[in-house]
Amino acid sequence: MSEPWEARTNPEYIETDLQIAAIQARNVAEVEARKPLDRGTILDAIDAEVERAKRHGEKFASLHEAYAVILEELDEVWEITRDKRCHRSALELRKEFIQLAAMAVKGLESIENFVGGSV
Repeated sequence: MSEPWEARTNPEYIETDLQIAAIQARNVAEVEARKPLDRGTILDAIDAEVERAKRHGEKFASLHEAYAVILEELDEVWEITRDKRCHRSALELRKEFIQLAAMAVKGLESIENFVGGSV
């Protein structure tokens, strides 16, 4: 029979413990994500996402690009929508809505690239 300390140092048990810890952390995050946010927190999250998205470019180069990116984010919300309510993740839904809003903001910041000029 193995000693108790062996189980704690066995890589198989350690991996299982890490998986359990990750699941527990996700469950806590999921519960927290179901709580309503105040508008200031929501706007801060959107602003942070806009700044993160600027790593791919300060502004959209064209209206086509903006449309495609916003549509992609909306499609991700649609994927969650198609799940049964009991299988939806508040955490994932919140993340997708924030990303969708951030891309709309980035589009608003890019309007001068969409209008005017020749052609």
